[in-house]
Amino acid sequence: MISVDSVIRDTQKLIGIDSQNPGPLEAECADWVFSRLEGLGLSPQRYEVEPGRDNVLAQVRGSDPEAPRLVILGHMDTVPIGEGWTYPPLGGQIDNGRIYGRGACDMKAGLALGIGLLDALVATGETPRGDVVLVATVDEEAPGMLGAHQLVADGLLRPSDQVLAPEPTGMRLRQRQMGLRWLTLTVRGRMAHAGRAHLGIDANHVLAEIVSRVKTVFSALPFDDEILGRARFTCGTIHGGVATNVVPGSSRAELDLRIVPPMVPEDAVGILELVADAVMLEHPGASYEIDLLGARRPPVGASDEAKIVRDLTSAYIEHTGAAPMIGGADGHEAYTDASMVAALTGSDSCTVLGPGATDQAHTADEYVALADIELGAKLLWTLVREW
Repeated sequence: MISVDSVIRDTQKLIGIDSQNPGPLEAECADWVFSRLEGLGLSPQRYEVEPGRDNVLAQVRGSDPEAPRLVILGHMDTVPIGEGWTYPPLGGQIDNGRIYGRGACDMKAGLALGIGLLDALVATGETPRGDVVLVATVDEEAPGMLGAHQLVADGLLRPSDQVLAPEPTGMRLRQRQMGLRWLTLTVRGRMAHAGRAHLGIDANHVLAEIVSRVKTVFSALPFDDEILGRARFTCGTIHGGVATNVVPGSSRAELDLRIVPPMVPEDAVGILELVADAVMLEHPGASYEIDLLGARRPPVGASDEAKIVRDLTSAYIEHTGAAPMIGGADGHEAYTDASMVAALTGSDSCTVLGPGATDQAHTADEYVALADIELGAKLLWTLVREW
């Protein structure tokens, strides 16, 4: 069995390592993970993604080289700590059945579970049927998701691999995930004195019209997926203008467009272009540019017949008496390393299930419930035992 106490201690230690992205990044965390795995008697390997940023891989060999491998993906980076904390953000403090700290649920508890699985296999001498592989990745929280891209580029995955990211899902099975496209929209107008505003072109106003109309278009899209829901649009940032009494000559926004089947990321770009073209006709002299921000992220999903889905479901039923919930508030809108691997390889055997509620990720006083870690440990051990 996986030692829950050991997973809790590892979760606390990982929380105590500052791996904000952007920020200190993952070097210290990768060093700790490498040493922890090496201390188990394994032979972990490091794969450079960028200078000072390495993916770390370790595995326990199985008895059947033809059996599909179980690949656990756990990212080491976190989002910035931010403000508003009442618990020490790097403290890993336990209170009221929860571990608090940045990355507690997203996803240092999940990474600790992967380490705990390898630890248990080594400690018990159990030989799994297929190889069990743990990959600790970098840069999952950034637009480019460089760690997952490099993992695929390095040829470290096989078509038959069954991939699990123990990201926070409230212990639901996140079998499908929304796609998304991040874009930067820049509008060029013409500066003028605000007292002679008719001589200028207000770039802020033009950009605001585009954003408002795209929001309306997205709300009216006819696609309503039974699991993923409807497409969503968010204008995350807007920057424009130089002074209160100057007509702004340029304005820039970063946009988040979440999509569901049958849409693909290029459809999101097309919608923005159509709306922007129409707005330009109403504001002669204005212009716009669209730049892609981050990686292309289409909607992805694991097959009902994928081994990882069937075996996780079976393990869940064994320990809870019911099948895992799939729809609802379980973070299907969040894109993970498993999603990116599926998008890059075409695999239909990549899924997500892990400790912590998605609503807690990226928040102040982020936490993971100890009960989720306990159930996660049981599920992973049963998954490997019955592989």
